Amino acid sequence: MRSNGFVLVIEKLVHGEFSKVFRMGHTTRAGANALARLTFCAAAALLLLACEPREADERSAEFDPRRFEGAHLTLLLNQHPWVSILEPRLEEFQELTGVTVSFEVYPEEQYRTKRTVEMRSGVSEIDLFMIMPGNSLQQYYVNGWVRPLDGYLTDDSLMLPAFDPEPFLETALRAGRRNETQYVLPLLAETSILAYNRTILERYELEPPRTMEELEHVAREVHERSDGEVYGITLRGAGAAATSQWAGFLHSFGGRWVDEDGAAAIAEENAVEALEFYARLVRNYGPRHATRNGWYESTALFMSGRAAMIYDANIFRSHYEDPAQSDVAGEVGYAVLPTGPAGSVPHMSHWGLAISADAEYPEAAWLFIQWATGRELALEAHLEGISSARSDVWDSAEFAEQNTPEDWDAATTRSYDLAVHTWNPPVKNVSQARDVVGRAIVEVILGLDAEQAAARAAEALDAIIRGEHAENNGRTE
Repeated sequence: MRSNGFVLVIEKLVHGEFSKVFRMGHTTRAGANALARLTFCAAAALLLLACEPREADERSAEFDPRRFEGAHLTLLLNQHPWVSILEPRLEEFQELTGVTVSFEVYPEEQYRTKRTVEMRSGVSEIDLFMIMPGNSLQQYYVNGWVRPLDGYLTDDSLMLPAFDPEPFLETALRAGRRNETQYVLPLLAETSILAYNRTILERYELEPPRTMEELEHVAREVHERSDGEVYGITLRGAGAAATSQWAGFLHSFGGRWVDEDGAAAIAEENAVEALEFYARLVRNYGPRHATRNGWYESTALFMSGRAAMIYDANIFRSHYEDPAQSDVAGEVGYAVLPTGPAGSVPHMSHWGLAISADAEYPEAAWLFIQWATGRELALEAHLEGISSARSDVWDSAEFAEQNTPEDWDAATTRSYDLAVHTWNPPVKNVSQARDVVGRAIVEVILGLDAEQAAARAAEALDAIIRGEHAENNGRTE
């Protein structure tokens, strides 16, 4: 947290001389001289403090955690493993601040729709909401639906004593900024990794895949040698929900969302190859109903032991390794996304918290953000496999002492190093763009021609891009 400059200097002067007195002994000549210097420093301190402007005194006023007692906050939350960490501890925040909290939770795609409807209504009672900056922040920023946080981050009178913003990963903070202003504080940092059932691979004497060719080979071997009883792999196939996972394949095959001129590039050869490869894995070696599968359905299938591999968010280790909900706990191995023609290029994304521009109690909402994104909750979530966006959590003794699977740790940190942040088309209306790309993924999974599906998607994505350019230029097309 920020310290007042004068006070910092005074503390150093006085503390330094005070230490000398006790090292020398006040009865010695040197000790007497040091004591005299200490007296001078104390007098200087009083003089400096007396000369300080009144507003500095106000900034350093004692923090009152119950300043907003009686306020009520309404949270809108995505159905995410982090929510299971938050919910049982909400009473702690209420006891600390006197602020009551209620919340609504929706599955991811419904959540995004609900949140947008609330913001557009102009009469929403939502004070705070979860948001993935790479997915939605541009739209929310342009429309004025989020409140800037910079003023709160520099206001000591609104800073919880236990909150320290310094350890946030810079990449995670940067994702929540627009026009050099912070709008989102990160809850966690996600990437996607390959998880595999060691027992199944050992049964068929197969090694974890390191390349895309090996990935398809392992999926095919498991599926064929089990006579279809075990799926070779499970991946998201439900339209828009699949785009974030397909992004890793797009980049690993050398594809891109847009070209140098800002036009859609998803019909380029490398992108088409990535589309066909992803769809072929799902179509040939996954479940028949894959086009209805989001993360929830796909992870449930893997945890039931009916799929040998899954490529999805690293934070789902908390599900895979939980014996209460997983039949494969203790049997899962982890690896980075297998290498494609352009290398292994997964994505990195972040869930965070933002304050609605129309929040009734924005300062109370800021207290909640500090409490929810602080070290204590982040550490608890991290120890459950929900990877933190705070360096003090990754470097903590608690995490070092935990029996975390070494391959999960290695796969996650390596993926952070390899990852790109462009896991969605770079447009304002990401939801509409995801629908366009997701439609192409579904079409190819169902057997339609990948080149034709990609061409249709590129045309639709270009229309979105042109519309946004026209809007930015104050024109309509």
